[in-house]
Amino acid sequence: MQLEIPEATESVPCPLCGASAGLVVGEKGRFGMAVRNLCCETCATVYVSPRPTAALMTEYYRSTYRKHYGGVSYPNAEGKGVAPGQLGFEQALLAWHQKQAGNALTLLALREGAKVLEVGCRHGKTLNLMQAQRKLQAFGIEPGEDEAEQARQAGIDCFTGALEDFEPGEQRFDHVQWFHVLEHVHDPLEALLKLRSLLAPGGTLLVEVPNVYQPYGLLEENFFQNVHLVSYSPNTLPALMRRAGFEITRVVDDGSLFVVGTPCALPTDASLPLPYSADLLADPTQDADWVAVRLRSYANLEKLLLLFRHRGPSPQLTGTLVRALDFPAFPGHLVDACAFFVEQLVAQGKLDDALLITLAVAQGPHPLDLRHQFRNFAERLGAPPDALAAAV
Repeated sequence: MQLEIPEATESVPCPLCGASAGLVVGEKGRFGMAVRNLCCETCATVYVSPRPTAALMTEYYRSTYRKHYGGVSYPNAEGKGVAPGQLGFEQALLAWHQKQAGNALTLLALREGAKVLEVGCRHGKTLNLMQAQRKLQAFGIEPGEDEAEQARQAGIDCFTGALEDFEPGEQRFDHVQWFHVLEHVHDPLEALLKLRSLLAPGGTLLVEVPNVYQPYGLLEENFFQNVHLVSYSPNTLPALMRRAGFEITRVVDDGSLFVVGTPCALPTDASLPLPYSADLLADPTQDADWVAVRLRSYANLEKLLLLFRHRGPSPQLTGTLVRALDFPAFPGHLVDACAFFVEQLVAQGKLDDALLITLAVAQGPHPLDLRHQFRNFAERLGAPPDALAAAV
């Protein structure tokens, strides 16, 4: 049966700066869906436009969303994905929540008795795990009725509904946490303003989202999704939070993106949200061209990795890879991908191909420390002196 996909009819400006001009960095999303991602030419935020309306997405989440995404797997102890219904899924899911709870407790200094609110708390497992390590008062917001009831059964004071409908009266929270939800939100700035209003003086907000500087899997076939309306970076998410009146206290750019902020004091004549300016960005040089070329390099390297794993090495594949390395890339992914290629080629005795790859990185438009690292690889593989001299 053909699953219903909400129609993308709403063309929108950038959620960070409000500009409309952008570079197209993707035309597809997971499951072959038509998903057009733009990289804003003003602030380099990556976002979906056109997109379905909020009303259509709400209906989608209530209907066919679980048919598309309900089989999402979690890594087991060996790092292999385990899907619902498979052996070891419950253990993998628990490990996921343990990691989430550990991340929150590591990134925050929570006093005993602190009031902690999790938006999108599901069945409350992460909050329960945090409570097991610290004496916390746990609160949740969960739109799914079944999961909200599970959270209440687990001892979480849980509101069933959406963030915009949550009104706690005079109660305020010492900490609010939001794991992998902000990328789904139609108006992220308005949502952050709402969260700011829920914090007690000195309170903290922790946001975790997918990191567009560290994608996972194939870019258009996996990382980009119809439900991920914005793909944030360590440059753009802190800027968005600053517009909402947060002082950023910590940014962790490690796989997922974690940003911690606390409400900042505002000038008496200021109102929220603050106006956009390039000063809100940590690094304005990471512009649309900077992001777009690296996303393209990431997409090319991931497809070449897939071809290598399924078909094995070939002179044609090595030649294509060497040409791809002429362009800037995200350093961590570049190192992991090329190290894999080199190790496999050396193990198969294809030293000439391995040498071509190491020299291509060493001579390419990449960070100096990375080029030196691959120059050393090339030297150990027996690169001639003239090639090494060009790889400084």
